[in-house]
Amino acid sequence: MQFFVDLALLSLCIIGLTAFMGVITHGSASRLFGKSRRQFFAVKSRETQTGWRKVQRRNT
Repeated sequence: MQFFVDLALLSLCIIGLTAFMGVITHGSASRLFGKSRRQFFAVKSRETQTGWRKVQRRNT
């Protein structure tokens, strides 16, 4: 009986580690290699919106 409990725990650990391996790898890689692109989308959005007029509310 203890063999099956150990087998179930081991298989849950392996499945859990496999499921989160992509998340763990993406998080660590983005911290190591993504520092220069951290604000990329925010800067591009600001560059696109330069010169736009502000939207004003109408009182109707």
